[in-house]
Order: sequence, then C-alpha cells, then structure tokens
Amino acid sequence: MMSVVTFTACDQFQSPRALANHESGSYTPLDEANDEIRLLTLEPPRHGAPVYCNLEKASLRHHTGEYSSFLRSIDHNRKTSRRAMIEWVRSHPPHPDHPPGEFSNGGNYTPSSNAYRFKWGDFAALSYVWGNDREAGQIVVNGTVMLVTKNLEEILRRLAANNEFRANYKIWIDAICINQKDESERASQVRKMREIYSSAWTVIAWLGESGEWTPIPDAFIFLRLLASLDHRQRDLRRLFDQEWGLLNENCFYMLHEMMKHEYWSRLWIIQEVVMGASCTVLRCGDHLLDWNTFCAAIAVLYHGHNWDVKDYMLAKVHQRGMSTDAVWQTLSLHLVHKDLRQLSRYEHEGGERLGFRRLLEVANSAHCRDVRDKVFALIGMMEPEIANEVVQAYSLDISRLFTTVTKAFITYYNNLEPLRQANPWGQHGAPSWAADWTWRGRLRWSRPETNPTGPSWNPLDSEPRPDTIYNAHSGRSASISFLNDCCLLRCEGFIFDEIAGLGAREHGFFHWAKESTVQSPTWRSSYGDEYATARALYRALIGGRIANGERAQDRHSALMSLPSTFRAARPQFARRGWTWLANRGGYYFKWERWRQAHNGFMLGKRALESYFTDTIPENAEESTFIDVFRGVERMVMERRFMLTKNGCFGWAPDDAYDDTDVNQVRVGDLIAIVFGCSTPLVIRRSAEHFQIVGEAYVEGMMDGAALRLIDDCECEQQFFTFC
Repeated sequence: MMSVVTFTACDQFQSPRALANHESGSYTPLDEANDEIRLLTLEPPRHGAPVYCNLEKASLRHHTGEYSSFLRSIDHNRKTSRRAMIEWVRSHPPHPDHPPGEFSNGGNYTPSSNAYRFKWGDFAALSYVWGNDREAGQIVVNGTVMLVTKNLEEILRRLAANNEFRANYKIWIDAICINQKDESERASQVRKMREIYSSAWTVIAWLGESGEWTPIPDAFIFLRLLASLDHRQRDLRRLFDQEWGLLNENCFYMLHEMMKHEYWSRLWIIQEVVMGASCTVLRCGDHLLDWNTFCAAIAVLYHGHNWDVKDYMLAKVHQRGMSTDAVWQTLSLHLVHKDLRQLSRYEHEGGERLGFRRLLEVANSAHCRDVRDKVFALIGMMEPEIANEVVQAYSLDISRLFTTVTKAFITYYNNLEPLRQANPWGQHGAPSWAADWTWRGRLRWSRPETNPTGPSWNPLDSEPRPDTIYNAHSGRSASISFLNDCCLLRCEGFIFDEIAGLGAREHGFFHWAKESTVQSPTWRSSYGDEYATARALYRALIGGRIANGERAQDRHSALMSLPSTFRAARPQFARRGWTWLANRGGYYFKWERWRQAHNGFMLGKRALESYFTDTIPENAEESTFIDVFRGVERMVMERRFMLTKNGCFGWAPDDAYDDTDVNQVRVGDLIAIVFGCSTPLVIRRSAEHFQIVGEAYVEGMMDGAALRLIDDCECEQQFFTFC
C-alpha cells in the first residue's frame, strides 16, 4: 500500500513539515471548468482498525433540476451564496421523521433527502485546529493508508462512530480533499475555499471531544441562557441578585475556558466560520451550539455593565483557586463580537465587506504558521476583484505580496485610504506605503470609529466606515500611478507642517518612555489665547470625536477635569453613583500613566498638567465623562503626542513594540495632505523620494481647513513619490 502525508490548507504556503517521509498518493486532477472538488464519506467503524474513508470528486455545478429552478426564481446573482442556501432550507422543511432542527435560522444540522441540492447529494465542511503535527494518526482513504494529525483522526473516528457522512451526505476536509503536493491545485483550492465554505450545508467548528475534563458543554448551556434573555433581562448584575443560582461564577469560568481554546487563535477559522454564517455549528463531541445563538450570547457581555460582571465573576473563581486567570483573556471575545459576527451577517444579509484597516486588525487577532497566511487566510473576506489580483501573488515573496495587496485595494477603491496603515517599520522589506500585515503596533481599540463597551452603547450597532470620520483632504480625488515595477507610488498633495516636539512614546501596552520626550522651547500656539488653546487641547486629546465617530461638543471640555489618577477619581465617581466609571480600576491605567509621562511636557511656556484639574464639577454628567474617558483612552494608543512648527498640536504615529530609536517618528518629519486620503500623513524625505511614517491627527486640520493654505499660496501642491 502506498501512503501519503497531508497538510491542512493553513499550512500550504510554507515548506511542509512532514509527519513522516512517504510518497504522495494518487489524486486524479480536478476539472476546474466543471467546478470540481473532492468529498469524503466515512465507512462504519471496525473494531481496532483505522477509520476507513472514501474520497470522490463531485461538481458544485451538478445541481438538481429543482435547485436550479429555485436559484433562477430568487435571482441568485443578487444574493450571497449563504443567503440563497438559507432560503432554500426554509422552503424545504425536513420530513417528520427527520431529527429536529438545530439552528435558529430554521435549518437542520443534516439535510433530509428532499433538500439535497446536488445530483450526488449534499455536503458539510469541517473547520478545526491542526493540532500537534508530531502526533500522527492513521486513516485509510480509498484503500490507501494516509497519515494525518492525531486531532483529525479523532474527529473522523467520532463522526464515523455516529454513523455520520455516509452515502449522499459528504464532508469536505482540507487536509484530505486537497492534493497538498500539487502546488497548482493548492492555489486553485485557496481561491475556491470561499465558495466551498459558503456553499456547504453546514460548517462544523470543531472544539474537541467532550468529557469530564472539558467545560465546553456546560459553556454551551450558559450561552443558550444568555441568548434567551430579553432586553429587560440583560443586566446581569440584576439577574444575578434576583435569580441567584441561575447565574453564578462557575458559568463564567466555563465560558472563559471555552474562549481560551486554541481554535479561536487560528487565523483560518475566520474565513471558515464566516462563510458558514448562520449555518455554522460549534461542536464539542456530540454537543452542538448554533452560530446565531453563540453570537447573540457573546453580545450580551458587551451590554451595559456586563463587561464588569464577567471580570468580577472570574476574579471570584480565581480566589477559590479554580482558575489561574484573574482577568479575562478577551481577544477571542473581541474576535467573535467585533469581527466574526459582523462578517457572518454580511454573508447572511449582504452589505459592505471589511475595509483594509479592519482586515489588518483581524489578521493581527489570530495566529498562523506562515506569514503569507495573514493575507491568504482572509481572501474570502475581500471583494472578488481584489481577491483575484491578490491570488496572482501566490508564489511571490512576502514584500511583493504586501505590495500587491495594498495596490489592489488602492486600485479597486480608487483612493489612498490604505496609506493610513502604512509605515516603514515592517520586518519584510515592503515599501513604506504598503502595509506590513505582521506589524505588531496595530491596536483595535485605538480607532475613532470603533464602538466601545459601556452602558451608553448598543453592542449590536454597526460602526461607521473609517473614511467617513475625517475629511482632511476635503474630498479631493487621488491621482495615482505605480512606478518601477510597483515599488514606487506616485500621487499628489502638499506639505503643510513639520513636527517640532514629541511627547513620550508608548513602551509596550502599559507604559510610556518619559525619557523619549522631545521638548520644543520655541513653540507658540496658533489657536489663540490660553483659553482657546485649552479648548483645542481637549479636542485634540480625544481626536475631535467620541463614540461612533460623532463630533466632540463643548461639553467634552469635561476632559480637563478628568482626574489624573484612579485614586483621585474613584471616590468622586462613587459619590455620584457613577458605577461604570467607578469600576474602571483595571482600565484607568492608560490615562493615568499617559498623564504621568506628560505632565511636564511644555506647550510653549506652560506645562501640560497646568491645563487640568483633578476635581470633577458638581454639575457634571456621567455620560459626558464616559465619552471623554473612552475617547482619550483610545487616542493615547498607537499615537504619540506632537507639537508642530506652525503652532498646532495633535498625534503622530507611534511604534510601541520596538525599543530602538530608529523605528520611531522624529522631530523634523513632515506633515502632508495626500489627495484621496482622509487624514494627514507624516512623511519623511528619503533621497529623491519620500517615505510614509503613518497617519496623523492635527487639531484644526482634520476637516479640510488645510486646503486654504494652497488657496492663500502658503503651501504648494506637488507630486510625491513614495518608496
């Protein structure tokens, strides 16, 4: 018998690390013109024997006559594949003897025979963790022994034991259904993965086996409870007090442990579960939880004061010695609520896809084995025209890949918004104008369009588009050309200022390097007298915007009386009954430590701390202080306070995770408006060209005011060539 070694699609861009040295098995080529894929069926288990599987080719175009008629009747081209399938499911209720439905969309985990869409039946797709590649499992496929990871073997053994995926209901699994030794086929199947997962009857998100050692089945029960709460019941503090026993700290512990599962740190799962949308099912052994219920439950944690409740509950568990974690590891919660929920909604309802900035944030939220997977694992999230261009870069080196992606977004949208994500600090040699998808400095909560957690916001509200927050270029269209084999970007704009002073740079997530401050003794405010300067200062510190990108108002001058330390703030918050702010002890450090590092920073002849007081006015409103607290907390991340030569202040890009002085913004760097980009950019001369250092905020210049400098002949419009 000939045996083969397989690798999951998430490994396909690296040199394979073989489980053992075996020759490749025989895979007959797929017919791309016929939209062919391979699908797996499982044979009944044999005692003491490997799992036996059958692998066969099937065409995604071989629809039944009834399904073809259905697609024509609903104008399939105007709907997402997932939406069309959901409508089909609802129009084909299962036979009375079919197992009951599992999904909140009215569908079933498995289709009844009258709902099969293809002449050969129907199929599901598996989303799972690679597992330890040093632990090999053995299965038999079409009579040939195949080595797979132990984790995949255990999944197949469970499915076979349950008599699943036999005959006409099949399953697609990347490690087996793709010929991993055929680079051309791998590239083709990467392009097709969006179609495969969005066309599957269901996507199975496998979270491991069940048993006494796993908390996941209990977490499923808790999640169903959270999702069932109506709007009046979603205050978990009140529910805990009134219905003790219904909620307790053990529930939160189970959920926390579930969200720590390595599945959520795998970048490829994003495309897989999103394409499944409401037809995705979380599975632990034989325990199931549908995707809509899961997302609705997680959203409850973002409601009102519930974010604090979850922290309090886990702390109680930690005190009892049940958990090693005293605080939540929240990356997976944010991934589900901020990204996967929104993306899967698109597949279900249609709408705008994620923009460039959000894709970069998603890429930073999870891990992959190969750097290029940061891009290719998210191909399905991109507009098809962009994805098609990016896939052509499949075999290019990393720097060319990053360049191709940025160019594709610039070309498709005909604007230069991607330059806001640019800097010269990447590690892979891409041009400064092409975002490095591995740069660690991007922080999700630093964005002015990002909806925060808290009592004033609906966690289900959509966020505004990033390009609608500011309008520094006054809507001027971009002039774009790519030179020197796309290594250079030529565009138009003008330089209007220069950095003259810099506050402390952030040092990691929790500290600021006070010694990095660069004072500007000659700086004089362009905003007017001290009162006008103070007004400009509070606007600058919150980026001129509050939640949902709404403009700051006069009442947000309350920032100037936001206490500099939590020790000074908490008694004042508590006395007023401002519970949410009084519970910010674990989050107040951003404002507190930024102030400590900048109190002595001089705005001309006056220290920054002299503009503030630690005493909250008696007539203050909690909602206003929540606004400014969240606003300034956001702006101090990924940004460095700056003074400009022309008497302005604002924010320059920061590089918090690099200890060198080289990869930092500098005094003397220029500030420019580039037409087609909604924010100013910090740029730097580099021989006969320029580098992009990153996006900037300049108070008073974020809504088109800088263009009057051209009209007044104070600045000259010019072409920039960025390298």
